[in-house]
Amino acid sequence: MKTNKYAILSVVLILLVTSCSSGKNSAAQPAEPEMITLKMNSSALTSYAPIFIAEAEGYFKDAGIKIEYVTFNRSTEAIPLIVNGDLDVYAGALSSGLLNVLGQEDSIKVVADRGHVSPDDTCTYHGILFRKDLYDSGAMTGPADLAGRTIASVTTGPSGYLLSLYLAQAGLTFDDVNISDVPTASFADAMSNGTIDVVATTELTLSRVLSSGNAVLAVRGADVYGSYQTSVLVFGKNLLVENREAGIRFLTAYLRGVRQYNEGKTDRNVEIMAQYTSESPEILRNACWVTINNDGSIDFKASVAGFQQWSIAQGQLDHAITEEQFWDPSLLKEALAQLDQTTNPSK
Repeated sequence: MKTNKYAILSVVLILLVTSCSSGKNSAAQPAEPEMITLKMNSSALTSYAPIFIAEAEGYFKDAGIKIEYVTFNRSTEAIPLIVNGDLDVYAGALSSGLLNVLGQEDSIKVVADRGHVSPDDTCTYHGILFRKDLYDSGAMTGPADLAGRTIASVTTGPSGYLLSLYLAQAGLTFDDVNISDVPTASFADAMSNGTIDVVATTELTLSRVLSSGNAVLAVRGADVYGSYQTSVLVFGKNLLVENREAGIRFLTAYLRGVRQYNEGKTDRNVEIMAQYTSESPEILRNACWVTINNDGSIDFKASVAGFQQWSIAQGQLDHAITEEQFWDPSLLKEALAQLDQTTNPSK
């Protein structure tokens, strides 16, 4: 009987210890964040890579974020929706239209880097292509030779900025060239059949046109404008003011995507990019991937101020805005602190 009593006591003690241990472990586990759905614009462009990665790897899910993606022909078409609250996050090109909005709306701010060009870049993300036959013959080698030529470009945004500054080197303006509205997908064919002579564009279009063999890279964007903030991440009132905690969670997941993106053209990153862009792994490996700061920071003076002054000169921007009107780094700072605490718990 004594043996049975000791056996029973032993079992009870084991159960108590196990229960206490289990309770401690459960208490140590952080509670999963409540799932929230956020609306943002998206497009099958490589500049969205950190977002694709955060989605594919479950970083948004880990942060309790579900993204409802809305597509547009141009990212700038999404700007009115971030203004009226129909979008929570705007991911798109820096444009004069966006700068105008930021100057008028206190509850809309840029919150993180999505891509920028600088003289330190080792590849060309943004540039101007010449038709190969014209370049090889010497008929078109510099900005003065663009007079009267047909150019596939817009007169606003990154490509308008680059083309305008390049033409100005020879005292030319948009009025001295023929701006064509050839669709991006037709650039290579238009170069081949002589419909256009010049293309001002970004990746992946740059690589696609070059791979056709009918174009040459004549101008690097960084050699013309120095530094330029090509793309930004913007929060509307919901995440900036009303639900900042959700905004910080979004940025934490986004930054995890950025850090994986900055590991380079790994097999996994290329696989994800190919899945979301429907582009071939070969093109993706050969293309230039835009630079995105690991900490999401933006250098306003170096990469935004020049474009802003050009926009004013072009009559596309009413007046200059301040760095405080342009962006709010406070959420980014909190997201970085949370991310660093997660990856380095001892800090």
